[in-house]
Amino acid sequence: MTSRCPRISALLAAGLAAAWLLPVAPRPAAAAQCAGVTPAANTALKTVPVVTGLPGRPLFVASPPGDPDRLFVVEQNGFIRIKKRGDPPGSFSTFLDISAKVQATPTLDEMGLLGMAFDPDYATSGLFYVNYTEGPLNGPWFTVVARYVVSVSDPGVADPNSEERLLRFQQPQSNHNGGELQFGPDGYLYISTGDGGGAGDQHGTCGNGQSRGALLGKLLRVDVRGVAPTSLPPDCGGATAAYRVPADNPFANGIGGDCDEIWAYGLRNPWRSSFDAANGDLYIADVGQNCWEEVDYVPGGDLGGENYGWRMMEGNHCYNNATPTNCNPQPATCGGVPPCNDPSFTYPVIEYGHSGACSITGGYVYRGCLMPNFSGSYFYGDYCAGFIRSLRISGGVAIDPRDWTAQLDPGGTLLNSLTSFGADDQGEIYVTNRKGTVLRILPPFTDLEVSGRGTLNPLLLSPGGWSWEDLSFSTMHPVSLYRVYRGAPGGSFQCIFTTAIPSWSGGDPAVPAIGSLFAYVITAVSPGGEESMAGDPPVALVPGSCP
Repeated sequence: MTSRCPRISALLAAGLAAAWLLPVAPRPAAAAQCAGVTPAANTALKTVPVVTGLPGRPLFVASPPGDPDRLFVVEQNGFIRIKKRGDPPGSFSTFLDISAKVQATPTLDEMGLLGMAFDPDYATSGLFYVNYTEGPLNGPWFTVVARYVVSVSDPGVADPNSEERLLRFQQPQSNHNGGELQFGPDGYLYISTGDGGGAGDQHGTCGNGQSRGALLGKLLRVDVRGVAPTSLPPDCGGATAAYRVPADNPFANGIGGDCDEIWAYGLRNPWRSSFDAANGDLYIADVGQNCWEEVDYVPGGDLGGENYGWRMMEGNHCYNNATPTNCNPQPATCGGVPPCNDPSFTYPVIEYGHSGACSITGGYVYRGCLMPNFSGSYFYGDYCAGFIRSLRISGGVAIDPRDWTAQLDPGGTLLNSLTSFGADDQGEIYVTNRKGTVLRILPPFTDLEVSGRGTLNPLLLSPGGWSWEDLSFSTMHPVSLYRVYRGAPGGSFQCIFTTAIPSWSGGDPAVPAIGSLFAYVITAVSPGGEESMAGDPPVALVPGSCP
């Protein structure tokens, strides 16, 4: 009996000492969804594969609201897969299979299941939305925006027979289909559409992009949830359209004339766009023709109506179908639309040329939990060049341009055919490529900390056993083993135990001398031999082997 009392006292004292030794530097307060995440102070980045072996060309990643432990991966061939946090990268299940409906023939490489959005009330309604193409190999082809519901008996499976088509319209060509679906802060669904394909938007008199009587080459805004009782009936969506149109859409004037569904126009192929979760700013990455890729920026609260210039403009430059490969051609004219360089156009905040690049892949503004130093940075990439860059917006102007490619893909193989970015419910960012891989952007392993302050799994010292944060679960970075170090406040720490799991049955058998304290720190070791931070600020570790 008396022998247990000093033991318990030592453990409690050690726990207090460990907390005293490992304070976290002051950082911004975490949002509610960040509970359990220890923020890192990193200024560098890396990627780790979190899903591998996907057979159907992944091109989007998302998590349902309030569900940070599941990733939903959209595959171009018509499947949506679920990857559960903590499962091996090659382990995933099928959530939805609509491959029989989707036109995704590899030769038509811009068609397929292209986008997905969860209803803001998904946790209770189980509703989600998809954007896909359909039609025979040789056409005609159509874009379909449809609503599905999760199975009532299994939250891991959608009901494939629950499809409700909301919008269907014809695509003149097989490319430039847009495909993005996203709910804005206002609760409305935003749908990106391409210009109808081919080259140079040679549709109608002056192209679909400049025509407010066509849904192509636009960003559409529709009410699919009954948000506004004053909303209007569909205008240009056809007889089968099953949505309403917000009455405050910029061109909403009732049936006829301009399409009421249009929120912005003059776009070529806005493949990926996203809202900033912090302030509602909108970033539209519009794929260029032969010369220029661009990012368009819309401040939060904007009323819409912007004209981004295509096909009169490509980026900040004139475009002329008579000389489509001339990157600075003579201005073209087309009756009834603004000319090149007209002040009514909204110009991109950034553009880049086709020197090894060919197709911008829009990403997200980072608002995640793990890397507060990157909060406010917008990440984007290029399908052909395989780069990932970032910028920040200040006063409507792009600043702080960075290129992260060397850090995120040091071998030069992971980011080739970069198809999309995605974000989970905690705001962490992912990247997909056509090789069947989903990558997560993370701090370097040496900037991560086991059981830092704020984690839901602190270092717990009890007579029955010790436990700490499972770093591989919380960050998705592979961990080979954990090391337990023992020391004294203000002194150095010696490794006393290693384990492959985040626990130690029984804990440290040693007992400090009367009047002394033991303090402990846990580190993790990656498969590559990197060791995580030894506290924050780090304590001194004694070199040498671990038992």
